[in-house]
Amino acid sequence: MDKRTRLSPDFRLGEFFSDDDLLPAGGVIENLNRLAQRLQVVRDLLQKPVVITSGYRSPQHNQQIGGVSRSYHTQGMAADIVIPGLAAQEVQQFLLNWSGGLGCYSTHTHVDIRPEKARWHGS
Repeated sequence: MDKRTRLSPDFRLGEFFSDDDLLPAGGVIENLNRLAQRLQVVRDLLQKPVVITSGYRSPQHNQQIGGVSRSYHTQGMAADIVIPGLAAQEVQQFLLNWSGGLGCYSTHTHVDIRPEKARWHGS
């Protein structure tokens, strides 16, 4: 398995990584696969590409960029996304029924696959 591996028809494993992150352990890959399947549904419904601006982060990378210590990004369970042609607020409105975490920011949307529904607004 490498970063070219397809997780869904429109998402490759490498889209969930920054250039400096190495492939993590299998459990993280399984989580990324589940996340990709959920994002594929969003892409299919909107008929627009979903661009991942931040996906998996190693704990070291997460700390370097000031991420929260228990970030779902470090478990392969979260992505920050943008959808070209839609404002972040439009994406967030579309995702109101997302079953995991939904973080609403002015420039992007955070989605995660935590087991419970969570909502918040950032800057």
